[in-house]
Amino acid sequence: MPRSRLDRRTASLSVFMALFLAVLLGGCAGDRARIDTCRRALATVLGASPETFRWHQAPDEDGWIVLSLGAEEGEMHRGACLFAPKTAFGPLPVLRARQVDGVGLAPIRLQLLGLAIGVPIEPPAAQEAPPPIPAGRDLPFLIQELLNGLMLGAVFGLTALGYSIVYGVARTVFFAYGPLVAVGAGMTVVLVVLGRRTGAAITGIGALLLIGLSASALVALWGWAGERLIYRPLRAVPGPAPLVAGIGLAVFLENGLRLAQGRGEKWLDPLFTGRHVLYEQAGFAVMIGNTQLAVLGLMVVLGVIGTVLLRHSAAGRAYRACTDDAFMASLLGVDVDRVASRGFALGAGLAALAGVIYVVHYGEADAQMGFLIGVQALAAAVLGGLGSLRGAVLGGLAIGIFEALWTAYLGSAYRDVAIFGLLCLTLTYRPQGLFGAARD
Repeated sequence: MPRSRLDRRTASLSVFMALFLAVLLGGCAGDRARIDTCRRALATVLGASPETFRWHQAPDEDGWIVLSLGAEEGEMHRGACLFAPKTAFGPLPVLRARQVDGVGLAPIRLQLLGLAIGVPIEPPAAQEAPPPIPAGRDLPFLIQELLNGLMLGAVFGLTALGYSIVYGVARTVFFAYGPLVAVGAGMTVVLVVLGRRTGAAITGIGALLLIGLSASALVALWGWAGERLIYRPLRAVPGPAPLVAGIGLAVFLENGLRLAQGRGEKWLDPLFTGRHVLYEQAGFAVMIGNTQLAVLGLMVVLGVIGTVLLRHSAAGRAYRACTDDAFMASLLGVDVDRVASRGFALGAGLAALAGVIYVVHYGEADAQMGFLIGVQALAAAVLGGLGSLRGAVLGGLAIGIFEALWTAYLGSAYRDVAIFGLLCLTLTYRPQGLFGAARD
């Protein structure tokens, strides 16, 4: 055989073997990447160190990668990951589903988990419905989702409260409250990062109160200035001018925040650590974290302080007079302009506090987060009755719990449709909302 032909065959064989080894190594790397992704996902969900895991892949579980957390003699938790086909979304591991102790994560939590560990998630349209709940775990699963809904309802309730406060004194909807939630969340991330760079220990309830007061005070000042510069000159203008001004302010805030902080998500390390088991059944533990306890405690304190001030202070009596009849209140010596300025400032501060609670609990903030939160909070305010402070809080809690339960049991595909469908039914049969007073 001629030497040139032998050289060509040798070169071809070398290329083939190199490609074959590359495919084998690529497959191993892909498996290792999926195992590493599943380890980090389970560590994030359970708040443990990835080094404490040992793994095995059972052949009878249809491609699920199964991980166990704990010592050899006594496992504590068991997690499993299912990935999309390697060719469907490119070379990166793409999570399709996630289970912890036999219970799958809801789609919205799977999306947040993917953002937290930096891996893509299969689009919700391609995901299946949430997996069925194992036998005997119905009650603890329901209790856990109710607790999760309370956290989301706290964000909606505070923002809806801002809508109702402004509507009570100005009879208009301040659409900028949604972006103000994003401003409060972004300020929280900035304050925590700056504090930790100085060496301060930014953890615990003291840090939460300091950050909440700082963000609320700065954003409240912005709301006060917005009322004096924009809304007060438009108060006597007939037509939809105040609504258009609110939409313009919302667009200005959202795009200004995007230009200042970028389009990407900002992630925050937890201010609180530790969880407490409230109830356990069939191997499923209902847990509440210290973050949730701090948020619920803050909501109770705010509710008590707000109720006392509204009923027993001069500012509260002036606000109630203006909400009943602003013209008659002005004839009796109440400064309606001052009450309106305070209302805008208080509403803006509550929206910022909602952003603080959101980023402390969920750990994520971005410039676009305020739009959907603002729309759902407005739906909560309308559901409870615009102008009714009690209705705003209860409407926000109802929307948060409804969203959590719908997502957990039915998936997230039609969640928003269901929420706004519920709102349409309420307005059809009770236009003033559940707690609002009918007006002629």
